[in-house]
Amino acid sequence: MKAVVFGGSGFIGSHTVEQLVLAGHRVTAAVREQSDTAFLDSLRVNVVRVDYSDPSSIAAAIRAHEIVYNCTADAKLHTVIDTEAEVEVKLTRRLIEAAASQGAERFIQLSTIVMYDFRTGDPIDESYVTVPEYPIQALAVKREEVVRQAGRGTGIGTILLRPASTIGVRDLSSFFSRLYRAHAHDQYPIIGDGTGRVSLIDTRDIGRAMVWLGTLDRNGQADDAYLLKGFDTTWGGLKAEIDRAAGKAAATVRIPESPTEEQLAQLHLTPFAIKSFTVNRLWNDSKIRRQGFAPRYSLTNAVDAAVLDLIRRNGNNF
Repeated sequence: MKAVVFGGSGFIGSHTVEQLVLAGHRVTAAVREQSDTAFLDSLRVNVVRVDYSDPSSIAAAIRAHEIVYNCTADAKLHTVIDTEAEVEVKLTRRLIEAAASQGAERFIQLSTIVMYDFRTGDPIDESYVTVPEYPIQALAVKREEVVRQAGRGTGIGTILLRPASTIGVRDLSSFFSRLYRAHAHDQYPIIGDGTGRVSLIDTRDIGRAMVWLGTLDRNGQADDAYLLKGFDTTWGGLKAEIDRAAGKAAATVRIPESPTEEQLAQLHLTPFAIKSFTVNRLWNDSKIRRQGFAPRYSLTNAVDAAVLDLIRRNGNNF
């Protein structure tokens, strides 16, 4: 399989590239001009620097590749959200249209579980219809609509992967690196009693799933979506794993389940974050498992790898 990964220098994108290489596929990593490609260079993959505003530059990167992966992202929970976002909407449309014009067989979009609302604490599967409450949720839904509509309009097959929140190496800004930084300063946040349940996954398994989706027999399907998780835990249980991996039991900061606006400001938290820690965020990924994919890494595997990597890269500079 010849695959091109847009956003290949990013957290999940780099794992997608790595797992493609480990599986023996021919890979091109498409990155921005200013991207750090040290890890990609170590894999000896073809790295192409692309002007994302130039359709001809995008088309050149895709040409002669069978599978196109889009792992680009820009919006974060703390940023101002534009539902016509340059990366999530406009670039995604540009990429899928270029993929179709260059004869690619399949377009695989890295989506997000952030799209799901907080109306239930029961496990959610792909049939659940979300009702976005926050702008970032609406943007995630909009991006999936862009993929589906462009795919149907151009005829290219599309797949959406919605992985659980991830733990892994090369993490610069995800929830886990922020939790570990708080842990290192004896300020690990526990909201409520810490028993809120959450589905998580090792980033290596996301990369493996992306590879698997690239080779999946579609049986004529035009588009599809898959949830993916590795394991379930509680926020208190995650702290216990970080304590073990870091070799110390960090002190905690207890936060009420319904903090005041003043408390939110002091703690640099948002209502979305509070709900994420207190409402069960569990995913039912039996669909992808029934079709043959199985995660490989446990919570302990993921935390050990991530903590060791954060210590190696940052030392005590948190």
